[in-house]
Amino acid sequence: MKNKRIAALIAIAIFTFMTSFNLNSPLWLFVVTSLFYGVRMGLFQSPNNSVIMSSVDQQFLGIAGSVNSLARNFGMELGVSLSTIILL
Repeated sequence: MKNKRIAALIAIAIFTFMTSFNLNSPLWLFVVTSLFYGVRMGLFQSPNNSVIMSSVDQQFLGIAGSVNSLARNFGMELGVSLSTIILL
């Protein structure tokens, strides 16, 4: 539970910092921030997927993996769509 909170706090800090970006922001700052976000995703996503897949019977591994990917992709697409609606 503590690791999830740390990962969430890091994500909030990164997203809050990224809200200050504009067209004049240096590219290196965007790259470094994106790198930290990618590391956070790697540290959180892999163990999370491992726990999910280990709790499923072997005959349902394909379905569990598909549902996991669907939820992740749906969340990303929903986030992009809502961001576009809010910004326009």
